[in-house]
Amino acid sequence: MSTQTPEKPSSGGDAFDETTVKRKLASAIKLLAIFCTAYFTAAVIATNEFAHIAGILVFGIPLAVIAGFLVFVVGIIVTRMCLAQDKGS
Repeated sequence: MSTQTPEKPSSGGDAFDETTVKRKLASAIKLLAIFCTAYFTAAVIATNEFAHIAGILVFGIPLAVIAGFLVFVVGIIVTRMCLAQDKGS
């Protein structure tokens, strides 16, 4: 008769690391806050109440257009940082 011993779970990356998850969550929340700030700033500038601010020319381009393009740039940068952080673990 042979006795079977239960297999131990491998610790090769399958284990749950609470500190890593907390660090990644904090980083993701900060990056989300950066994106939301850029997005809502552009959205507020584009309203009728702030039309005088949206019409300010910067290098010949209205500030509202620059803020809109900035949202896309910030979104791409934040996404890239999140993916790099996730891959790094």
